[in-house]
Amino acid sequence: MSLTAAIVVLILLLLGPLAVHRIEENIEAYILVLGVIATLIGTGFEQRLVIHALEEPILITVAVIGAGILFGFTRRRLDDLFAGLRSHLSRPVLAALSIFVLAVLSSVITAIVAALVLVEMVGLLHLQGESRTRVTIAACFAIGLGAALTPIGEPLSALAASALKLPFMGLFELLALWVLPGVVAASVLAGIFARGSYDDAPEGAHVRESPLGAIVQGVKVYAFMAGLVLVSKAYAPVAARFVDAVSNDALFWINTVSAALDNATLVALEVHQMPLPRAREAIIALLVSGGMLIPGNIPNIVSAGALKIGSGSWARIGVPIGLIGLGIYFAVLKIAA
Repeated sequence: MSLTAAIVVLILLLLGPLAVHRIEENIEAYILVLGVIATLIGTGFEQRLVIHALEEPILITVAVIGAGILFGFTRRRLDDLFAGLRSHLSRPVLAALSIFVLAVLSSVITAIVAALVLVEMVGLLHLQGESRTRVTIAACFAIGLGAALTPIGEPLSALAASALKLPFMGLFELLALWVLPGVVAASVLAGIFARGSYDDAPEGAHVRESPLGAIVQGVKVYAFMAGLVLVSKAYAPVAARFVDAVSNDALFWINTVSAALDNATLVALEVHQMPLPRAREAIIALLVSGGMLIPGNIPNIVSAGALKIGSGSWARIGVPIGLIGLGIYFAVLKIAA
């Protein structure tokens, strides 16, 4: 791929969803089309690449569909469970505990389904107004971190595990010691934001996830992942030269742009044949930055759309949380190194 063509496609890839709302709403198809274009003007289609692009999304797609259908059938039991817990636990405690459990489970039920459960939980916690927005954003930070612990949790983790050639529990071994404290901190913060009694506001709206909706969501994830696999392969040589040219510290802070871009796109471009310690730093920066703005991560997009949270409201809360989190992680990583 020529440098000019690479730059043009990269600009379209990174800025298209930000510049055009219709593209943002249909980002899965957009990424797939750009993946095909990047491959055609780059390495070209080979049988091995086609098979890889078709096979790589299968595991996470099955997880999204299966967990989505399961949630649709068990939603009423979740409602009953929360009704009982509200009589025994204060709202801050219930919010913190339930968000922590959800964030850890998101690595199995996928970040997309976890976001749907979160929307339901926000209603069951009787959260409204600013409290609802703050709790949702803190919870999305927790889910974004927790979902990265297995390859089926979210597209970022699936692509990272593939690029680094890690076994199923490889990401857990690489990230758990660093990610789980962040999940705890975000869950505690959500509990602080949930201060007040259940009588402060009426119960919110419920999520209606049908089997057909779960299948549609799974197809979208499949297209998104297949497109990113093609993009990753086409840009591997260019990305390797760029990543090798910058220091670990510089790459950590460069990755804060994932606040405005889907962090799975950036991990697809960066982590090829990267040493695991360096990959850990890069992935942590992507995960934390991904919670700062709505486009940064799938849970943000799902939750903000369902709860009608605007970009400005999200940024006002998410950016300070993300910057503080990045600063803490950066300092601890440097001390540990």
